[in-house]
Amino acid sequence: SARIMTQYAYPVVNPFQARTVTEPDFEPDLFRENLYVNLDEVRGEEFIRDIRFTLNIDATNDCLDDVTDDYVKIVFSGHRGCGKTTELKRLHDKFNHPNRYFSIFLSIEEEMEYGSFQPEDFFVWIILKLVEAIDLHNLTVDTKELALNELARQFFSDTVIEKELKQSFQVESGVDASGGVDFFGWLKFKAVAKAVFAGTNQTSTKIREEVRRNTLDVIRKINAALVVIRQAIQADNKGRDILFIIDGSEKLKFEVYEYLFIQNPNLLKDLAVNLIIAVPINSFYQIEKAPGYFPNQFIVPMVKLGTPDGRADDCFKEVIRRRIDETTFFERGVLDECVRYSGGCMRQLLIIVNSVIRKARGSRASMETAEAAIAELGRRMYELLDSEHMEALRQNDRQLGDLKVREMLFQLVLLKYNGKTEINPLLKPFMPQPHP
Repeated sequence: SARIMTQYAYPVVNPFQARTVTEPDFEPDLFRENLYVNLDEVRGEEFIRDIRFTLNIDATNDCLDDVTDDYVKIVFSGHRGCGKTTELKRLHDKFNHPNRYFSIFLSIEEEMEYGSFQPEDFFVWIILKLVEAIDLHNLTVDTKELALNELARQFFSDTVIEKELKQSFQVESGVDASGGVDFFGWLKFKAVAKAVFAGTNQTSTKIREEVRRNTLDVIRKINAALVVIRQAIQADNKGRDILFIIDGSEKLKFEVYEYLFIQNPNLLKDLAVNLIIAVPINSFYQIEKAPGYFPNQFIVPMVKLGTPDGRADDCFKEVIRRRIDETTFFERGVLDECVRYSGGCMRQLLIIVNSVIRKARGSRASMETAEAAIAELGRRMYELLDSEHMEALRQNDRQLGDLKVREMLFQLVLLKYNGKTEINPLLKPFMPQPHP
C-alpha cells in the first residue's frame, strides 16, 4: 500500500524524488502545487468553447441565462494520459458558479472500486452524490419527503441487509420502527459504499438486483429528487441548473460502457440532468458507431508539436521543468529530445523522462543515454504488435471503429490529433520502410 503523500519542493533535485514525480501515475495536486501548465493555446480551445455552447453558457457574459431545452449528455474522450482528468476538473471549476451550474464532480477511480464496478452502480453513485451535495451544501431540501427515501426503503429495509450492514460494515441503515428509512440512511451508506461494492455480499447483490429489475423506476425517483434539488439550488443562489461531471476510468471493463451507451442508451438519456462523462478512447469509437447515438461528443486532441513558433514544445518542456531541475538531470538538448518523441502526449512525455532518469540512475543524462532509453521504449511497444496490428498500420485508411485500431489508440501506438491519426514517434524507427 502507498505511503503517506510526501510534500515535495519543486522543482526537485533529489534523484529518487525526480524518479517519483515523473512517474506517469504520480498524481500531485497540479493546481495547488503550481505544476499545471495551461495547454489551451497550443491544444486549441475549440473543444472547450464547443462544450460551453452545448451547455448554453453565453460567451458574452459567461452566464447560463437560458437552461438547455433538453438534458444534454456529453461524451468526453481522449487518449490515455492526454489530460482528460485535468481538463474535466478545469471544466468543473469553470462551470461551478451561481451564475452557471451547480456542478457535481464524480471520479470513478477515486470514489469507487473500479475493478468490481457494475453498470447498476452508476445509478447508485448518482444518488449518493446527490445526497452528499444536499448535506455538504446545506441545501434547503425537505429530506423527509425526498423520493430517494423510497429507494432506500427498497434497498435497505430487509433484516438480512440491516444485519450485514451493521455487522460487516458497522453501519445502522437508519430503518425506523415503521419500516421507513430516513435521509441519513443514505448518508451512512455513502461512507461504506466503496467497501460494499468492492466485494460480493448480500447488500451489493440486493441493490444491484433492485436497480437492474427496476431501472426505469430508479431513474424516475432520481429525476423526482433532481426537481426538488434544482429548485433548492436556484432558491439558495448556488447555480441555475445541475451539471454532473463524471471522470471515467481507463480501468473500467468495456462492458460497463457497452451497457450504458450501446445496449441501453435510453437509460442515460432519461436521466433529467446535464451530464459530461469521460470514456476511454477505445470505447469512444464503439459508442460513436452505436445506433443509440449520442450527438455531443468531444475528444481532447493531442498537442501538435514542432510548429514554427515552438510554443507547444515550450509548454511541454515547462511541464517537466516545474517538476524537476533540468540541469541537474539532463545534459543540454536531452529535454528537447524527450519532448520530440512524446508525440504531443503528456503521459508519454512523463514515461520518456522517467525512463531517461532511470537509465541514468539519477545522474546527469547524456544524449546517448536518452536515445538508448527512448529506443528501448519504442522496441517494447513494437514487440506488442501482432501481424494484424502491422497490417492496419500499413493501411493509410484506418477505420477508427476497427478492433485492432481501437486497441492501438488505447495503447498509444496511434495518436489522434485534430482530425488526423498518426503513428507514435517512438515506433517510427522500427516500422518497415515503404518500397519506393
